[in-house]
This record gives sequence, structure tokens and C-alpha cells, in this order.
Amino acid sequence: MTIRLLAIDLDGTLFNPQQEISPADRRAIESARRAGITPLIVTGRGRRGVEMGLDRLGMDLPHICSAGALIRQSRGGHALASRTFQRMDEFRYVLDFVRQHNLGLVADAPGTHLWFGPDALFENLDPLTAESALQARTFDPERDFDQPLLKATLVAPPPLLAIAEPLISGRCPSLHHTVAGERYIDMTARGVDKGSALAIYAEKMGIVREEIAAIGDQMIDIPMLRFAGLSAAMGNARPEVKSVADVVAPSNDESGVAWFVDEILRQNGEELARV
Repeated sequence: MTIRLLAIDLDGTLFNPQQEISPADRRAIESARRAGITPLIVTGRGRRGVEMGLDRLGMDLPHICSAGALIRQSRGGHALASRTFQRMDEFRYVLDFVRQHNLGLVADAPGTHLWFGPDALFENLDPLTAESALQARTFDPERDFDQPLLKATLVAPPPLLAIAEPLISGRCPSLHHTVAGERYIDMTARGVDKGSALAIYAEKMGIVREEIAAIGDQMIDIPMLRFAGLSAAMGNARPEVKSVADVVAPSNDESGVAWFVDEILRQNGEELARV
């Protein structure tokens, strides 16, 4: 079946290690659009982060951000879906852990962005996250985090993430969590992830699973790779991600997205030739 929708992760996938987008990947996405394929950015980053990515790409594309909690058709458009949580009775255990270990916490709320953490942690954040965090800092998380949140992200070294995971599982049963990178755990409402968001978007657009391709590199991408009819893991992806993908593309330093787009266009051409 012909691919009509291409879901593309940002970090580690469309972004190279310098958080730039290669000219080859940019050209490939434009080629996909001209061929009638809708490129859909699907990222764990919040609204500001995905908009920074769209600026770097130089295109206004439909996108899923905040790890699947927010879906928009364009950066200025209304939300096609906004799935929030507000459970301070559970979330306070995360705040206690953050204070105990001097860690960081980033939250996306509809219309705002929050950061709680020490100054020393900024040098451990990626540049885009640090830029957003500096703009909306809170010193009273019990008050400011007690509102509908799209996503909250725990920022910590890997050994502390390993300790935090069972704590979140045990103390926060209404939340879904996933390791989103070496130093991040993303928390959303139960049932909210990239895969369920991709399913919502596809249904609204009248697209079936067999017409969807997806590409990513991290554990957070696995639900959308499993949902898609055709999936690719980046060459730099974790082994767990490669094991669920249909194909393995070159790395994000080798324009792996462009390679996957070429494969899709070739397969689409073969499908049309059979008609």
C-alpha cells in the first residue's frame, strides 16, 4: 500500500549530533511533500522545542509534541488533541526525589513552560532545552506544577534515572513514563505516547496504518514504530529500537531520514506501477 504519512522524530533522527538538519534531509522532506506524502514531526519536546525544530527545517508542518500529548496541524493552528494530567498527589513524590538529589524538572503546560532545578544542571541540558528552561523558571513547584500538564521531564544522570523509574511506576500509577534519552524520563497521562498520538492524527486525516511510515532512535519512539505500517530505526538507535523496526537506516550523522524517504518513494513508485 502507498505511504501517505511519514512520522519523523527530531532528536537523534532529523537532528544530527550538532542539533542541525542536513541539507539532504531537508531536500528529502520537501521531495516527500511534492510526492503527496505528509511529513509529520513527532517529538518528545514541548511546543517551543518543536517550533524551534520547524524553524531550523524552514517548514511549517503538522506535529505531535510533548511526547504525544499535543497534536497540531500547524504552529499557529488550534490543537487537534491536548491530553493533560494534573495529579499533585502522585507528582509530589517526583518533586521530593528531585529535591533530594538536586535534579531538574521541566514541564509543558498549555500556553506555558516550567523549569525547576539548580543552576549547575544547565550545563548538562541540551541547548534547546536550556534555552526554553531559562525563560520560565519556578521556585515554587508545588504551586506552579499544580495545573494541567502535557508532559513533565525528569532530568538526571543515568544512575539516578534507574532509581527514579521504579519510584514513578510505584508512586505514580496514573502516569505513563518512558526513557527519552540518556538523561531524561518523560511523564505523560496514562495512555499518552507517540504511538497513540500517531493513531489519533491518522484517524483524523483518514489514513490507515498501512499508509504510515515512521522513523526514530529512542525508546520513546517504539510505540509509533510499532503502530506504523513501515518503520525504520536510525543507525545510531538503541538496540531495543532496532529490534522492533522493519529496516535500519544510516545514522543521524549520515542523513538517515533522507535514505528512508528515498526508500519510501521507491516503494510508492513500485506500488503505482502495479496499478
